[in-house]
Parts: sequence; structure tokens; C-alpha cells
Amino acid sequence: MPIKTYIYKNCFRDSVYLMRLSSLIRELEGVEGAEVIIGTDHNKKFLETGGLWTKEIEREAESNDLIIAVRAVTEELAEEAISRALAELDREVEHEESVGEYIPRTLETALKQLPGANLVLLSIPGQHVRREADKALEAGLHVMIFSDNVSLQDEKELKQKAEQKGLLVMGPDCGTAIINGTPLAFANQVRAGKVGIVAAAGTGLQEVSTLIHNYGEGITHGIGTGGRDLNGEVGGITMRLGLKALIADPSTEAIVIVSKPPEPQVAEKVLQVAAGSAKPVIVNFIGGSPEQVRSFGCEPALTLKEAAAKAVAALRKESYRPEEMSTQTKQIIEKERSLMSGGQKYFRGLFSGGTLAYEAMILLQESLGGIYSNVSLDPRFALKDVYNSQEHTIIDFGDDQFTQGRLHPMIDPTTRNQRIIAEAKDPQTAIIMLDLVLGYNAYSDPAGAAPEAIEEARKAAGGRHLVFVVSVCGTDDDPQNRQEQIEKLTKKNVRVLPSNADAALFAKAVLNS
Repeated sequence: MPIKTYIYKNCFRDSVYLMRLSSLIRELEGVEGAEVIIGTDHNKKFLETGGLWTKEIEREAESNDLIIAVRAVTEELAEEAISRALAELDREVEHEESVGEYIPRTLETALKQLPGANLVLLSIPGQHVRREADKALEAGLHVMIFSDNVSLQDEKELKQKAEQKGLLVMGPDCGTAIINGTPLAFANQVRAGKVGIVAAAGTGLQEVSTLIHNYGEGITHGIGTGGRDLNGEVGGITMRLGLKALIADPSTEAIVIVSKPPEPQVAEKVLQVAAGSAKPVIVNFIGGSPEQVRSFGCEPALTLKEAAAKAVAALRKESYRPEEMSTQTKQIIEKERSLMSGGQKYFRGLFSGGTLAYEAMILLQESLGGIYSNVSLDPRFALKDVYNSQEHTIIDFGDDQFTQGRLHPMIDPTTRNQRIIAEAKDPQTAIIMLDLVLGYNAYSDPAGAAPEAIEEARKAAGGRHLVFVVSVCGTDDDPQNRQEQIEKLTKKNVRVLPSNADAALFAKAVLNS
């Protein structure tokens, strides 16, 4: 099958825009594969392994160039697809010019256009991050790094430099933040309030902030740190600085810390800072030691939902009371179980949020035994083939294995929706659990897309009863509107639970009943 390429010299576009464009080109008639991608070494390797390599790329493409690569049934259709990609790129430029929108190409010109700025968000190839972040710090700016593929050493040195200057570096691979009520990257529309969050977990921050909103309270700041901040090498620099900022902030009256369990010495450093707070500090080290948290005078939370609920209770000066499963929910569980055949015994969790996948694994692993995963907690249960589940399985579709050159599932649910149908064909599948994450930059109607896949899955099951359990992470003020999303799902007989933890515990109860 012919492969045609076009090298657009000295052209850069945001990675999310390019992924959307790639997705558009793949849908054209006769196109079997397509990528519109920056010519970094990493991306060129991806094109080579993905069967889109040409001599032209090898000979001409450099790291500042844009590569359009198309594999189609004929050369003519491949050329047409490239022409369409170029037209879309030109249309973007024409739009900017027609609305009089000037897009600065350097940090220096951006600061001239907006001299009062105090934060820069970087979404650029990883090899350029160190240089641009250094410039931003020298200019006295806080930095949020959306990009990944940044070395651990660069992260450590950037954060050390920021600490010396009294600034924050959020990231690399920081996908969520809320600063002074402004959502950044993948974040939700939550009301202003009195709870501050610092999180090394993007969808963890989203889950806690939206639950606090849904409980009737609001957020001062949601500071993301990037997932490696609590690594022993980095030492939790941003987590500690963010925590100190929230402690000093007069508008913040309660604080939530969210992370996977840090390395012990890093956890101690973070908790020592928290211990100095006169404000209540709720700590959700997902799957970590509650005793360690209590020893520093902080309040442990076992789930993201519990962290949100305890923060609200502390704010209102109320005692936290855990919710008990209602009689109605117990009856639904018994009904669901009664409709399944004896051979249906396995749980399949298909997640777009890595933190939500991790929390579900923690909540289910003891009762279900080993859970196979592409992000397994136990090397013995690492999936050999991430495209085929075995026994109890949880998949994080936001992991690099699924997102190399592809849109994140929170932006494009296609890959996960295809997997829903595949899981339904397994006669031993009992429950399929999903997370739908709403908010800015997320897919416009995830509850509109999921039921189509669920209907196909039910047909593929050939009469077997499948339990679909979903949590919707979002608010009614999000562009997608949480309540409208829930209504679309319930009309399709999907069990919608108030939180990710509730959904996991519902699934656990069905399997154990």
C-alpha cells in the first residue's frame, strides 16, 4: 500500500491540534493510516514502527519540521489526504488572521503582548521544555508543563531553580490545574470556594474538585505537580511549595493532598510541611498508610470521594460520616447478579483517567485477588498483551501504550469504545466499568458516544446480561453538563454512581453477592 509524505519546513503546531488533524485525515476515503506530527527523533521512531516511514522523512525531516505521512489504497488518495491536511493547516492560519488574533511564536513576544502575565503553560516537544522553562523562570513566571518526555534530571533542576526564586513548576506531564478559579488544560468548571488542593494526580485533582463542587462548596486553587514530583530524586519540591502556598493563602481554609503513595522519605517531607498548618489537611495517598498520615496530625482519606467529603466536613466544622450503601442500591445489586449466568465472573475496567484506574485497582484487588493491567500494581499481573484482557482486568487508556501519536481517550473515546465491544464478546465478562471525565478540552459528549458502544456490546454478548457501571467526573457547569450526561446513560440502563470509588465498590458487591 503506497505511503506518501510531505515535510512542512519550520512549522510547529500544538500536539493536541495535530492529533485532532491526524484523526480527521484517517477518516478520509481510502486512508489506512495517517499522522501529522512534529519531526522529533521520538516521533520519527513512532512513524517507523507504525509503518509510515519513507526515505523522504529519513533524508529531510528535522525536529523543527512538520511531517504529514499517509498510507492509502492508492497514491492519488494519499496525495488528496495530504492536500486536505495542508488545507486545514492553512485554514487555521487564515482564521487567526481573519479574527485579528495574533499568536506569538516566542515567550518574549508573548510577554510583550501580555506584560502582566505571571504563569506560562508549555505544550511543546519535550526536548525544548528545559530551554523554554528556564526562560520563563528567569522572567519571574510560574510554569505549568503539559509536555511529557522531559528527563527526570531536567525536572529536578527546574524545580530547584523555581524554589530558589519562589516560583512553582507544575509538571512535566501536568494535565490539570485550577489557579484563582481559572481551569488550565484538563480541568473542570468548579465554583470558587475555600478548599485548596495540591495533587500529583490529574484526574485525582479533577475528581476531588468536582465532588467538592457537587457537595456545594468550592476551590481556591488546584495545584498540579506532575506524577514524578514525589519521586525520591525530585523530593516533592512542587508538592511542598504548593502546600506552603495554600497554608499561607488567607482564602484557603481546608487543604487536600492527593497522590499515589510517595516514597517513604518524600512522604515524610510533605507531611512535615502539612503538620505545620493550623488549617485542616486531608491526605489521600491512594493505597498508602493512614497511620503515617495520622502521626503528623493530618486526616487520612482512603478514597478520593472521602477526601472531598472530609474537606467539606472540616470546612463546615462538622463530623465526617461515611455514607452507607442504600437499601435501593443493594436491591439493584441483587437484581444485576440474578440476571447473569454462572460463567460470568470477571471484572473489566476501561479507564481514561490513570488515577481513577489506580484507585479502582486498590479498592478491588483484595476481594478479587490479582487484577491484570497495563499499569499493574504487581509485576505478576502485568498484561502480556494490552489489547487482550485476561481474568479481572483494568486498562488505563491514557497510558503511553495507547496514546503514542493518538489523542488521549478523554479527547477521543474511539479506542476505548472499540474495547467495550471486544470485552462483551468474552462469555466470562460480568461487569464493564467506565469513567467519563468531563471538563475543558475533554470530548464534547462522552455519554453520547458511550451508549452506542454499549448497545453494540450488548448485541455482541448474544443475550448474556452485562452490567455497565459508570462514574461521571464533572459538574453541571462543565461544557458537557454532568446531569445531562447522567440522564443519557441511565436511559440506556447504565448504572451511574456518584464517584469512581462508589462505582468500584458497586462492582465489587455485584461480583461478591
